[in-house]
Amino acid sequence: MIAGSAITSFDFFLQWHLTERCNLRCQHCYQGEQPAEEMPPDAVQREIDGATEMLKAWESDYGISVTPSIHFTGGEPLLYQGLWGVIEHARGAGYGVALMSNGCLVTAEDAGQAARLGVFDIQVSLEGSERLHDAIRGPGSFEKAAKGVELLVKAGNRVSANVTLSRRNAALIEETVACSRDLGFHGIGFSRVVPCGRGKELLDDLLTPQELKAAYQKINALRTPGYDIVSGDPLAGIIADPHPPEDDLTLSGCSAGFSGITITSDGSVMPCRRIGLVAGSLKEQSLRAIWAGSDLLWQLRERESYHGRCGSCRYWASCRGCRAVAYAYSAAKGRPDLFADDPQCWVAEETP
Repeated sequence: MIAGSAITSFDFFLQWHLTERCNLRCQHCYQGEQPAEEMPPDAVQREIDGATEMLKAWESDYGISVTPSIHFTGGEPLLYQGLWGVIEHARGAGYGVALMSNGCLVTAEDAGQAARLGVFDIQVSLEGSERLHDAIRGPGSFEKAAKGVELLVKAGNRVSANVTLSRRNAALIEETVACSRDLGFHGIGFSRVVPCGRGKELLDDLLTPQELKAAYQKINALRTPGYDIVSGDPLAGIIADPHPPEDDLTLSGCSAGFSGITITSDGSVMPCRRIGLVAGSLKEQSLRAIWAGSDLLWQLRERESYHGRCGSCRYWASCRGCRAVAYAYSAAKGRPDLFADDPQCWVAEETP
C-alpha cells in the first residue's frame, strides 16, 4: 500500500478516543477545554466492523497479512459507558486491544474485565515520583494510579507505564524506571511532550536536540532482558538503529498516515490526535475511503511534502521526525506547518 511489494505482513493500529471526558486536568494534555460529542457503543461497534472490511480488502487486494490492533483511550476511557462491550466486540472481530488510562478510576471489576477479555496491554501514565507526578497531574493522582496498577496486575493484566518526557523529568529517567518497577509495571515507555492543547504553555519544557539525544541514549542504556524500556518516538529509533535505510520504503518512523490512524469521540479521523488536523469524518465517509482518499494523509506519505532538512534527511523513510511536535512548535511560533523540521532533531543539527 505504501511500501509496495516490500511487505508481506502489516501491523496496523487504530487509536480510538472514545471520550474527551477526563477526571484529571494534566498540564501537558493535548485536549482543549470544549466538550465533544461521543459516539454511542453501537455506533462504535459498526465502525469497528467497517474498519474490519477495510483490512480484509487490503489482504485480498495486496496479498498481505494484516495484524490489526485498537488502542482505546480518551480522555479517560473508563468514563465511557459501554467500554467493556466495545472491547469485547473488537476482540471478537480479531483485534488485539490495548487500553490507555490514567489509572485513577480502575476498580477490581475493571481489572477482571480486562483480563477476561484478553486486553494485551494497559498503559497507565506515570510522570516520575509521587511529588512530580502529582505536580503535573493533580494532588493524589499518583496514589490513585498506583492502586489502579495494583488491581490490574493482581488480576493478571500486563500493565506498562507511559512517561511524557520533558525538561521536568528528563534528569530523573533512572529514578522513574525504578519507580515503575516498584509499582509493579511490566515495562515503561517514553514519549515527548507536544506543546498543544493545554500543553501550549509548555514550550520552554521542550528538551533541546542534544538534551533529547542524551535522554534517549540513557533510556537505551537502561534496557535489560525481562523489563521493557522503550520509546515509539521516531528519533529514539535512530538511537536504537543508527543505520539509515537504503531506499525510501517507509517501513518505520512516525506512524501518522502510515501504520496507524486516530478516531476521535465524534467520529473525526486524524493522522494523530496530537496533530489535531482532520482527514475526514466517519459520519460522511467510510474509514477505507478516508484512508485511501484524504489529501492530508497522502501528503504525509510523500517526501516532497516535507520542508527543510527533514525532507532531504537520509533517515526520512525510517523517521520523518514527530509530525505532532513539528506542527505544534511551528504553530506556537506563528507559522503552523505540518511538514516543518522537527525542532528537537539532533540529526539535522549535526548534519553540515
